[in-house]
Amino acid sequence: METKKEEKKSKIKQTSSFWVWVTASVIFRLILIYFPKNLNFSSRPEVATPVTSIRRLAEGYWLKQSSMSPYAGSMYHGSPLLLSLIGPLTVKRIEGQPNHLLCSLLFSLADVVSAMLIRATGQTLQMSSCLSLKSLDLVELSKNSEMLSSGDIAALVYLWNPFTIVACVGLSTSPIENLVVILSLYGACT
Repeated sequence: METKKEEKKSKIKQTSSFWVWVTASVIFRLILIYFPKNLNFSSRPEVATPVTSIRRLAEGYWLKQSSMSPYAGSMYHGSPLLLSLIGPLTVKRIEGQPNHLLCSLLFSLADVVSAMLIRATGQTLQMSSCLSLKSLDLVELSKNSEMLSSGDIAALVYLWNPFTIVACVGLSTSPIENLVVILSLYGACT
């Protein structure tokens, strides 16, 4: 009985430490988003390529709104779905804030949702592994230890990956594309 209480306390401690790190990651992104002009990540070719640049997306959306094909020239190379979904956000402006604040907040949200999908995928795969170990009567190997689960670790690695953070802050459409890929992997695992 006492071991079950200890396991429950350990699980609560693991979960709370995970959410502390997720919250810290979101706060770090929001701080970096507030100072985009000082960092100037959006002009770096490692972050914003012709396919992932928010500037080119905004230009493609403007061309589309002007009844011109954004694909006719060499200005826009991205997905038509991104053009339709994120394009309107490139024009809207929150009073007194930078131009692409809404896009940056959307990209931050996409990163957090991606991390939660990675976590859920890891938990699904870990549960499947535990079930297969139990079916082989290897119950002792299936017990959890004091460490974070593999899904939690993978989600935190994704959230704290410097390239993921820079892509989010640098106004690259990569977080949305990552979300779609991770969503498809999650669907395949479930």
